[in-house]
Amino acid sequence: MRKRAFLPVAAGALPLLLMLGLPPASADAGAASPATGTCVGRIHYTFSPPLRATPRPTTTSWSGDYSCSSLPVLKTRTWHGTFGGSVTSVTGCLQASPGQVIAPSITETDHWSAPDSGHRTGESTLTGTVSTLPREDGTRVYEWTGTVTGGTWFVGHHFNGNGVYTSLTDGKLCLAGGEIEHNDGTAVITFLPL
Repeated sequence: MRKRAFLPVAAGALPLLLMLGLPPASADAGAASPATGTCVGRIHYTFSPPLRATPRPTTTSWSGDYSCSSLPVLKTRTWHGTFGGSVTSVTGCLQASPGQVIAPSITETDHWSAPDSGHRTGESTLTGTVSTLPREDGTRVYEWTGTVTGGTWFVGHHFNGNGVYTSLTDGKLCLAGGEIEHNDGTAVITFLPL
């Protein structure tokens, strides 16, 4: 008799859990988020229309991958990530001024997986501001700061990121009237403790 009463209750509980956005206990909800972490990776940009010396509305799309480790080092966890996003802003291939804000509010989605696992274990939705700083060698350093506003990992954490893009060769091409369709660079991001 107890088995018969349990089955209707269990059958009614599953739709309730799903309506509330809660996974059933047996579902694979993925690994828990580390408390903090730093990720180092590569990034690829495409520009549509291509960047030129005169700023114009341009859609910048990016994608890349990270290798990450948690802090502190005493209980290190490692994981990998992929990321991507796009934003439309008025920009060109020359720096207009130090600290130029390229995008006041952009969103990026990062997907995380453990090195010993082929499936995704978490994701993060990052919302923040991107600004750039020129360097004497013709490259730009970008700064990417904000908050993790969604997903299953690092929600509520602030993050600080930086990277390098636009090589000296591209800067010379731009000065000569050329256009830049794509570029590659490096990316680092740190998720700060709550």
